[in-house]
Amino acid sequence: MAAKTISFPKGRGHLTHNNRNFICNNVVPERTSWNRTYIQEPLKDAYEKCFGQALRDYNAAQKRKDRKKEDYLKEIENSGNKEKTFYENIVQIGKKEDTPVVDENGNLTVDAKTAIEILEQYAKTFQERNPNLYLFNCVMHLDEATPHLHIDYIPVAHGYKNGMETRNSLTKAFQQMGFAKAVSRKQNETVAWQERERKYLTELCRERGIEIEVLGIQRDNLSLPEYKAAIREVKELEQQAEALGSQNEALEKQNSDLAQRTSELATQAQEMEAHNNELLMQAQELTEQIEEAEAKEKAAQEVLAKHDLRADTYKLISKEVAAETKNMKSVAVPVTNLFGSEEYVKVKKSDWNTMLDAFGKALSRNHLLEKYEKKIAGLEKRIDTLTDQVEKLKRFVASKGLGDAFVEFVKSLSPKTIKQKIEDAKVDAAEYNRQRRNQQALSEKKHWQQEV
Repeated sequence: MAAKTISFPKGRGHLTHNNRNFICNNVVPERTSWNRTYIQEPLKDAYEKCFGQALRDYNAAQKRKDRKKEDYLKEIENSGNKEKTFYENIVQIGKKEDTPVVDENGNLTVDAKTAIEILEQYAKTFQERNPNLYLFNCVMHLDEATPHLHIDYIPVAHGYKNGMETRNSLTKAFQQMGFAKAVSRKQNETVAWQERERKYLTELCRERGIEIEVLGIQRDNLSLPEYKAAIREVKELEQQAEALGSQNEALEKQNSDLAQRTSELATQAQEMEAHNNELLMQAQELTEQIEEAEAKEKAAQEVLAKHDLRADTYKLISKEVAAETKNMKSVAVPVTNLFGSEEYVKVKKSDWNTMLDAFGKALSRNHLLEKYEKKIAGLEKRIDTLTDQVEKLKRFVASKGLGDAFVEFVKSLSPKTIKQKIEDAKVDAAEYNRQRRNQQALSEKKHWQQEV
């Protein structure tokens, strides 16, 4: 059996491609159902499992709200130091020339079956070998030219003294798995780990009688034609990955635009609801203010009605006093004054007492009338103030565009509108005041007659 190659390149980490959320040109859709999924966990859930407790512990220790972290995944996504939320490697045994998925009849080839067994064992033992690389997505594709794995993992490093105790750090994760610190670009933790993984995969292949030439590690292991062919294959894979990356970026942008638009619409809906609630509260407050002003106006009108009754009664009494005064003049007898020109009159003592009593009552009524006139002037001024307040409130309602909302709010309070209630109350009050005026006029007339 001819030697085969092992490829272990870094992937671009396009989960939508890996999980076949969209189909690219190099995929045979009829064979997509052949693909095998070993692990498929949402990235957000994986981050909660890896870093959730560390994030909660960190936030609990913070006294300042601005130092707390809301979402560690978003923090890594928005990081300016080119941190990756996860990493990917593509594992493949052979090429399409020596390890095709199907033969000319569309059946799995013998080489493909062997490769599938090896890749499956590699996938199932990955997490055990790499405790600091959390494997959250792992699929095998059999709907392309050659069987291959996509392994997606999150580096998890522990023991940080400052900040979160557990973090995403590929270098520190490798170091905590026993790989030495880097001394150069070609001698670092990642290169050492990849070499170990290739050796393990090579052992699995050799156990099944497959000799391996490691692609891209040592030029000495390959002939010049083989090396050039390997380089071409790597470039082809990179081009494919780049094309897939462009497609994925376009889809991700669309998803991002849709998510942003959805968020904007949700925000607008919340703002509209809050505005409507505010308008309703303003309408309620205005209703209460208008009702209070109209109630005060009504009370003032009732007081004025009472004073009007007093005034009418006083006019009636004045007429009667005038008549009585005329009668009293007839009982006064003129007396000649020997010492001057001024005239005197002589009255009986009983008539004199009656005149004094009438004068006292008239003087008292004059004082009362002056008091009433002052009070009426104050009430009229108060009515003017209240009327002005009501007009201002109505203009405010109109200026704020609350007219319709205010009308609907008032309608909802009762089957009968506030205005109708006020008009009904005014009619009832007018009738009550009319009856009371008549009764009071008769009563005061009778009382005055008795006193006089």
